[in-house]
Amino acid sequence: MRPLAEVAIERNGPVSVVDIENVPHDAVVVPISMMGAPTVGTEKLPSGREATAALRALERVLGKRATHLAPIEIGGLNSVIPIAAAAETGLPLVDGDAMGRAFPEAHMVLPSLMGVSCTPMVIVDDKGNTMVLDTVDNRWAERLARSVCVEAGCSVFTADTVLSGKQLREGLVAGTLTLAHRLGRAVRLSPEPVATARS
Repeated sequence: MRPLAEVAIERNGPVSVVDIENVPHDAVVVPISMMGAPTVGTEKLPSGREATAALRALERVLGKRATHLAPIEIGGLNSVIPIAAAAETGLPLVDGDAMGRAFPEAHMVLPSLMGVSCTPMVIVDDKGNTMVLDTVDNRWAERLARSVCVEAGCSVFTADTVLSGKQLREGLVAGTLTLAHRLGRAVRLSPEPVATARS
């Protein structure tokens, strides 16, 4: 997925990363992510349009445009997917995520603890199918989204858990995108990358 972000940045220019404190309270912040098995994503390469398609479909459901994007988790693919989407759309990317690490299920995030619904959730697959979930709670969103993901070949893109700029202050862990970048850069530039990663 790293090449997905690299291609998007090469084609569209750099991504603007903004601190949580600089996001207006009335902002519409949309986390963009991928659900499924990471290995499937390397076998069944995305076109690069799925994340933007999910965002645009969610905007149609909401009746308003996103002002910012955010990673739902840090570490792994879902740190990179929103970078590609931000490059493709020109939207600023919030420096933070909803857990401070990677997580296995959609309801295991700070916004869920705050009572923020992860629906409406838009799911887009590599074939162009789009589904909108509106569930009674976040656990049901996870269960139904997983079922869709399996039927779609174990790899889909999602746009969900819409937050206001005001909700970001409690709903995201601040600075994690910058931290991940710093750590990755230190390992990449180290003459002993394995030792550096372990320290």
